[in-house]
Amino acid sequence: MNKKVLSLCIVVLFGFSMIMGATQAQETAINIVFNINLLSPNTSPARNQWSLLMEQTLPKIGIGITFHESTGWGNIGPRTWSYPVGIEYDYVPLYEYGGYDLLFVGWSWPLDLNLQGLYETAAITPNGDNHYQYSNPTYDALLADYMSEFDIPTQLSLAKDLQAILYEDQPAIPIIYARSLFGLKEGLTGIDHLLLASSGQRMEYWDDPADHIINYGIPADLREPNVFAAESFYDWQWMYQVYGNIMKREQGVYTWEPEVASAISTTVDLVAGTQTVEIELDPLATFSDGEAVLPEDVVYSYQMHMTPASGSGDYSTMVYWFGDNSSIEVNAATGNVAGGNVTLEMTGPFNLWQSLLEREILDKSDVEPRITSRGWGILNIMPLSAADVNGDGAALVKSCGPMMLESFDTTQSVVKLVPNPYWHGDTVDLVEFYLTYIGTKDSAVSDLITGAIDIMDAQFFPDWTDFEGVTGIEGVLVKDPGHQEMGINMLHPVMGTGELTPVGTEEAAKWVRKAISHACPRDIIVEEIMNGLGAAATTPVPDAVVGYDDTLEPYAYDLDIAIDYMEDAGFTVLTTVETEPTGITGLVFLSFLGLAALEALRRRKK
Repeated sequence: MNKKVLSLCIVVLFGFSMIMGATQAQETAINIVFNINLLSPNTSPARNQWSLLMEQTLPKIGIGITFHESTGWGNIGPRTWSYPVGIEYDYVPLYEYGGYDLLFVGWSWPLDLNLQGLYETAAITPNGDNHYQYSNPTYDALLADYMSEFDIPTQLSLAKDLQAILYEDQPAIPIIYARSLFGLKEGLTGIDHLLLASSGQRMEYWDDPADHIINYGIPADLREPNVFAAESFYDWQWMYQVYGNIMKREQGVYTWEPEVASAISTTVDLVAGTQTVEIELDPLATFSDGEAVLPEDVVYSYQMHMTPASGSGDYSTMVYWFGDNSSIEVNAATGNVAGGNVTLEMTGPFNLWQSLLEREILDKSDVEPRITSRGWGILNIMPLSAADVNGDGAALVKSCGPMMLESFDTTQSVVKLVPNPYWHGDTVDLVEFYLTYIGTKDSAVSDLITGAIDIMDAQFFPDWTDFEGVTGIEGVLVKDPGHQEMGINMLHPVMGTGELTPVGTEEAAKWVRKAISHACPRDIIVEEIMNGLGAAATTPVPDAVVGYDDTLEPYAYDLDIAIDYMEDAGFTVLTTVETEPTGITGLVFLSFLGLAALEALRRRKK
């Protein structure tokens, strides 16, 4: 080989080795630009997993975790919505001062889109559930318009505008929407799965054509005697079929329709701030003993819910919207007769007023004398039990709905319903319905397979494998009106106010929240933690709620986008660091090995 050529090869190879060595000597590192504390309830194994996942993910975009407190609700409330505002601070402070920075939490919703009390300035803790301390005048004005809008198309348009603001501002960073997996015997008809999941089912449409009997297996004891003591989702499952209501949700479309009423109207005066509801009862509405449902029954039932001694869970809502008992009365013009009218004067306009007409109707002529004679304690008597010697418990669950209570086995926790013979609505196809407590998931799956039950409740938490390859049963995945989120303390100086970001603005804080949202692996959470029993969330409004905006897309999981948002806020998240130049020596050595090989080749070619 020519000496000049050899010299050139040495220079080129050595230079190449230096370039490669220099490239290998630089690495990209993540700077932790600020730290936060995480707060999460320890009541859900799935939430425990994704809160831990986010604890591991946030440092990848420059957000360090000082401490993650996973604890019970008794420690969550005093740091958030129950924080004692006004004692030490007149707001909910950061975690280190007794409040919170970022909270993992889930919310259940009614099917109506009622955002009041959650995100408006007037609802900031302690005045409502706005523990986020989110305040946006544009949102507040739109919410006021929404809550006073009675035209349904305009109402739905405003609902989308509100969701768009929450989607942009991210005070509550949504994670997933809930899904419920029920196990059902194949061939059951008339079951609206969303109403089933939200405890608003219309059992008059249910049937099993094979024997007209449905047995529904549930994972909780049945122990509540009547609507005034009802807190359990499962006791509501039978009570909702027994008590008649002024209105219930229509299957499939989920708008409100009359049940024991024949006509309902409302008059609103936005200037005066008043609203009147006029109810015309259906003259055919009848209790299960053949007595007609009268206007005084409706008045008495509503007044019961507004009496503290009844213990009604609806007391606060009813008093808020109706004030006192004088606001509900029999319409004197029609009188206290079958088909007569009831007039309700509300304390102010409410666009979701129909939801207030879902209260349960009692027979005044039967219940009032019993309370007068034996006191409010009769509300604690289990109906049809050995203790119900005077029939007081049974009187409190007398039906004017499609089904009536025939037996209540408090030992085995089994309720049996049969059709109300005086039901005035569509013909009930079922001849018997059972609500049955089953102790374990495995027992429930076995009972479903053998035919001992026809419905396996979603709260047994089955998965698809429990139903695969089994003839005659199916898994049904149902949207649930609920969501899981990361709630942000909007007074946090980086994530909320932005004052301690390098840019120093509220806009910069919003970019940080968007960064967190882009760092949330929603699809991974759904598939790997929830086993497919969920959906990536777009806003804190569940996709099962009437008025949900399905045009919005979830924030994509992308750490590069997340880091870009952090840098928009002024943070330097990525830095290049120099490493020890050990790689250069090795590459130079390899280069000289190559030269030695060339020299050996030259000698062989001689």
